[in-house]
Amino acid sequence: MKRVHIAPTLLDAQLATDALSSLGIVSHIFNANAAGALGELPFMQAQPEIWIDDDTQETRAREVLAGLLNALPRAEKVCPHCGESN
Repeated sequence: MKRVHIAPTLLDAQLATDALSSLGIVSHIFNANAAGALGELPFMQAQPEIWIDDDTQETRAREVLAGLLNALPRAEKVCPHCGESN
């Protein structure tokens, strides 16, 4: 097994594993329930991690995840009613 990604949230981790699974890369989320231990554990040890079963697919998995992260919209949205940016 090989760790290929540390996700900021459990939702991001699930999206990443779904993307990998759709390509036939078996992956697992570690630390899925560790957020409740924040304060007891350093935050870097409580973030969800994506691990893959097959070490030979590491490069492909990292490329997929990098493409997924680059595809996310980064522009701020502005509320048409109040003008607040989000």
